[in-house]
Order: sequence, then C-alpha cells, then structure tokens
Amino acid sequence: MPIAWHPRTGLSLRLAATAGAGLLITLGAAPAQATAGGAAGTGTVVAWASGENNWGEATVPAEAQSGVSAIGGGDYHSLAVKNGKVLMWGTWICWQVTDCTTNKIYVPVEAQSGVTAVAGGHDHSLALKGGKVIAWGSNAKGQLNVPVEAQSGVTAIDANGDRSLALKNGKVITWGGTNLDGILDVPLEARSGVTAISAGHSHNLVVRNGRTIAWGGDNYFGEKNVPTDATTGVSDVAAGFGQSVALKGGKVLAWGDNRNGRSTVPAEAQSGVSAIATAQFHSLALKNGKVIAWGGSFPSSPYVPAAATSGVTAISAGANHSLALK
Repeated sequence: MPIAWHPRTGLSLRLAATAGAGLLITLGAAPAQATAGGAAGTGTVVAWASGENNWGEATVPAEAQSGVSAIGGGDYHSLAVKNGKVLMWGTWICWQVTDCTTNKIYVPVEAQSGVTAVAGGHDHSLALKGGKVIAWGSNAKGQLNVPVEAQSGVTAIDANGDRSLALKNGKVITWGGTNLDGILDVPLEARSGVTAISAGHSHNLVVRNGRTIAWGGDNYFGEKNVPTDATTGVSDVAAGFGQSVALKGGKVLAWGDNRNGRSTVPAEAQSGVSAIATAQFHSLALKNGKVIAWGGSFPSSPYVPAAATSGVTAISAGANHSLALK
C-alpha cells in the first residue's frame, strides 16, 4: 500500500485503486510544465519516481518517447502532448476510464488533437486547445465544471487536488474543490495583469508586475508569507504542499514548509535557473538543461536520473514523481 503524508502528523493512508475504490486520502499536486525560455520544442519524456512507481506514473509509454511538445504531472498520473494529442499514463482510477473492468485510461476525443498544454490534478486532468480548457476525470467536486469564461481566450492552465486555475487576459479564473479559506476567491489584484499562475495543495500563487501574490489555505507553514525578495522581479512561481517557490533573475526563492529541506534551495539553483516546478513535497529547477531536485517525503533528497542531467527543455512534477522533456 503506498503511503501519502499528512501535513501535520506526517502520516496518512492511501488505498490501492480497484474497481469502485479510489484514493481515499489525497494531497493533490501537479503544476503544468515549466519550460526554459518559454518553449520546449519536441522530444522524449523522461520520468522517475521518488521511492515508488506503484501506479506506473513514471513508466513512459513508447508513444511518449519521441515528438512530445508538452508535459504535465498529476498526483499519480502523467500527461504529455504529441502532435496535438494528449497521452496519459499512470493511475487507474474508476472515474477516469470508460469501463471500470479494464485498466485503460481514456482521453476524450476533444483532447486528441490541437492541444498545446496539459495539467493534472488528483483525479482530473486539463488540456488547453485553441484557448479553450478541456477537463476530464472525476467531477465529484466540480472539477469538470469549466466556467464559460475559461472556454475561450485562455493562455495558461494549472491544477492541484480538485482545483483548477486558468489565465485569461491577465485574469485568474478558478473552479473545483472546496473554497477552503477563500482559495477559490480570486483577489482583486489577481484579476488583471497576471503573467504566471500556480495551484498549490491549499494555496495559490500568481505573478503580477513581478510581484508574487498568494492566497487561500490556513497558512500553517507560512506558505503565504511572501518574502520581500519575492515582491519584485519575479517571473514565475510554483506552489506545493505548504511550500512556495519563485524564480527571480535566474535565482530560486523558497519559503513555507521546510521539512526535509523542502524550502532550502540548493546552491546550484541560486543562479542560472530558467524554469521551476513543485509538487506535494519536492521541487525541481532547470539549469543549462540539467534538472536539480530538492525536498521530498523522506530525509534523503529526491534523485535525478542521468538522462535528466543534460539536454532537458521542460520540467513538471507529480505527487512523488517527476517529468522532464528532452
């Protein structure tokens, strides 16, 4: 039985997904991909897990080993875009399949062409097609109820747990999940001029005019306490489970939960970084084509395979797995 961690006690249970049984206790994670210089090109997906690959989320199918242009990590599933078509592998969850007696994860017809970006939550997925957000998977908490406003003109998407974010004309749009501590209530300052978005487990991060804006959640780990250094010059953000990460002039900034070094940025990631990604407990940075990782569920830092130490153009992170495009 795989183990998920509770934010305060450090323990919780996750039941194996069988027909009629889902993941009962979840933490949620999955930022959309971060790319070097804003364009990933096409290539092969490299995936690896931190201690587990029980659901096959880090087992890249042959189809995703060439010609991929975008990647996204869900809790225990992975997404990729190839020739505009969404590829999906990993967790078998009953509400993600057309027939619960088989292990085949489906992708809706609408997401099989013209897609440019993907993002994964706990038990739902998102795709961006011609400015329209497409959602599939579970709708237990409104994950698939894409607002009319997010059905055209959208330029960026992200998902985490049961919640989704979209960016349209500089305005943040939210839906799905529960409105924990106002996490779905977009503050006035995030309704215009926003250039980057990220959905964390219980908080959101966005960038407006180089300033990091945070809201939602109970701020238990101080994840919403944006440091002064992250209030100017920031180009991107990534929200995890109680930790926040920002990119400023090639330097990674981090604050919030620091168990197992989750907010302790390694020296190598303090200059020259071009992209960042954060999941439940670990974070990734991309520097000169090399993936740098830190944090994690266990005292030892997450490893990076040799294949992800050069030539990488984009990164994404799932609950306990990581993705790279090279």
